[in-house]
Amino acid sequence: MILEKGYVVSERYKILETIGKGGMAIVYKANDLKLGRDVTFKVLKSDFIEDEAFISRFSTEARAAAQLAHTNIVNVYDVGNDGDIYYIVMEYIDGYTLKELIYKNAPLDNRLACDIAMQIAAGLENAHAHGVIHRDIKPENILLTKIGGKLTAKVTDFGIAKANSLENTQGDYMGSVHYFSPEQAKGENVDQRSDIYSLGIVLYEMVTGTIPFEGESALDLAMKHIKSPIPDPRMVNPKVAPEIIEIIKKACAKEPKNRYQSARAMGQALKNVYEGKGNTDNVNKKNKGIKKPIPDIDDVFEEDEEALEIKKRERNVIITAVITGILIIILITVGGSILRNTLYGDTIKVPNFVGMTYEKACERAERKGLTIERKEVYQADVEAGCVAQQTPEKGERVNPGDVVVLYVSFGAGDIQVPDIVGMRKSKGEEALEEMGLSMGTVDYVSSDRPVGEIIEQDPEEGEMVSADAKINVKVSQGSVDEEVQVPDLKLKTQEEVALILDELGLNGKFIDGYSDTVPEGQVIDQGIAADTFVPIGSQVTVTISRGVRNDSTEATTSVPAIIDIEQPATEATTEATTAEPVTAAPQNKAVSIPVNPDASVLTDSNSVKVTAKKNGTEVTLKEYTLGKDEFPFTVNDTSDGNTEYTVTVNGSVIYNEIQ
Repeated sequence: MILEKGYVVSERYKILETIGKGGMAIVYKANDLKLGRDVTFKVLKSDFIEDEAFISRFSTEARAAAQLAHTNIVNVYDVGNDGDIYYIVMEYIDGYTLKELIYKNAPLDNRLACDIAMQIAAGLENAHAHGVIHRDIKPENILLTKIGGKLTAKVTDFGIAKANSLENTQGDYMGSVHYFSPEQAKGENVDQRSDIYSLGIVLYEMVTGTIPFEGESALDLAMKHIKSPIPDPRMVNPKVAPEIIEIIKKACAKEPKNRYQSARAMGQALKNVYEGKGNTDNVNKKNKGIKKPIPDIDDVFEEDEEALEIKKRERNVIITAVITGILIIILITVGGSILRNTLYGDTIKVPNFVGMTYEKACERAERKGLTIERKEVYQADVEAGCVAQQTPEKGERVNPGDVVVLYVSFGAGDIQVPDIVGMRKSKGEEALEEMGLSMGTVDYVSSDRPVGEIIEQDPEEGEMVSADAKINVKVSQGSVDEEVQVPDLKLKTQEEVALILDELGLNGKFIDGYSDTVPEGQVIDQGIAADTFVPIGSQVTVTISRGVRNDSTEATTSVPAIIDIEQPATEATTEATTAEPVTAAPQNKAVSIPVNPDASVLTDSNSVKVTAKKNGTEVTLKEYTLGKDEFPFTVNDTSDGNTEYTVTVNGSVIYNEIQ
């Protein structure tokens, strides 16, 4: 079923135009009549609506993607059906694909490629944390748009993603043939490391303008993914930084165990190169600065007819390759012996050692021609002396003589609790997670320790606990009369703000607002100005952007929604806003005293003092000890114009003025 322009689905979504078509769905641009915003409207093709398996798959996509909320992932707003129309409503991105950027500008500058790859990795990190594997990372599934003047990458189309908790089968639909991982080519189960492999291929394409493997058939491509090393990008582009080549090689290792084990780890390596720190040891500082300008969004789409025809042929080639790839995987799955021998050669399929005694596992490994490395773990549900885990996992293929690590259970033994007293609460949680533990009850108490620092833990350091134990903590909220400095919260997300305020011992109140410039989900304004000192426990009202105000809202009011929404307007207040202005008596003016020392004055710990002198009497307005990264800021006061303000940092006067 093709939806015509103007058609309204579920009495809410008005079809504006067709954007594109995929294997399972047709994608439209639509307008959400309820919220007055444009959305991407994805509809399952009518060919599949009678097939319960496809309906289930479509719903799985929606549920998986709806879990995700991240700057570098296209948001899913709604999912449902109107009769035979099964749909997903997503964030509408006004931009272009990474494929189009590569087509017009490749090879990309080293830092630009790192920046885009970092953002993709950040989006994947969020998806993997929710148990979602994308399985189809490729430039066509990366959208680029400008947010706050910065090129922002957003991962889209989790059309073949599956929640990790669901049982995988070898017949699962595969990602595009030029980017899929060796384990996808073999029809084996995949995890987050498959996405990392695909991202490595995408990074290769960004810095060279080409894909690493070409072939006359999908089988040829599959063989190259499985056996051929990644070509040296410098053969295509001599300017590729050595550090980027290292990242590509590690991400595209044939065995998942040899790749980055998480998107976060790959993202950190990219960040090091982007910031000029190098991937591991050396630094290629010549690559700093984006040499090629990022194209404007409109420019990308202003292509001549010849370019459009080339892209059309390219898409047809990719579609043909994907279909061929699917047929190959089916052949692999049903066990064609010739194809299996071609793909696997002399490799060994790792048996399942989990549950065996260590001795029996060693015997079986020896018969298979594998080498065993023993490690011990505490695992309450596995009998002592038996294998609890193994790496590589069962079913993976390795070469004769390769090492298989067996994690042998100590039985229902205990885990030693680490010392997290003195850590920030967030760092304490990370330390516990590394030990397989988690944080339990968190009590905020008055203390002379810094706000947000753990001052007690129960059980204490060194005690032995079970793997499912919770570690309860007490966290300092400062002394009873202590004040904390409100940070600058603008452009942060609600989740980030909640964490920051929580660690400072402050309470956040979140209200909605509208903005033409601040992206949806980020802070427009804060009720207490940044750098203001307030008592512990104070409430900070934070306005979160809900995007651009629609026409109907603008017609109603033009006042920004940053007031306390719990205070309804009254007739008295309405009259007050329309009354003639009243001339007020002269009052002291508000003044701001800058605290912006030269870097040469600063040390790791800096004593700051702000004083006000009037009629020969001097008083101290503020006095603190701050780190280097807490400058600059301002101190607010009121003055009638005859007050002398002085700022000293580490005993040196950096500001003196009468206001």
